[in-house]
Amino acid sequence: MMTIESSTALVASPMKDVFEKLTKASTYERLMPEEASFRISDESHFSFKLGSMPVIPLKMERQTPHSQIVLAADGGNVPFELHVNLRTVEEQTQVQLVFEGDVNPMMQMMVKKPLTQFLEALISNVQKL
Repeated sequence: MMTIESSTALVASPMKDVFEKLTKASTYERLMPEEASFRISDESHFSFKLGSMPVIPLKMERQTPHSQIVLAADGGNVPFELHVNLRTVEEQTQVQLVFEGDVNPMMQMMVKKPLTQFLEALISNVQKL
């Protein structure tokens, strides 16, 4: 199992508001790097493509009200989840992304750096919420 944690970001909104925004697929389009192509199937399914990577379809897998949203691979060769963890810090919301995937060791060496950069790009855009 491969786990990558992003840094954290603070959003100047209550946790409930941030959670509600992050349970909508359309919100993730604003978090994506500019060069990403993004497609929404419905409010719980979306896909994106970055550079030479294959299209990555995601679905809203499960939610723990106001504290966690889990996005899961919706097909594809590598089963993985992206956890969006929220917690209140002095009337603001702290957000952290955690990637957990069933990635073999050889593949880990190839994808760790780009995945880490991708998570950091997403977390830096969380300020836009």
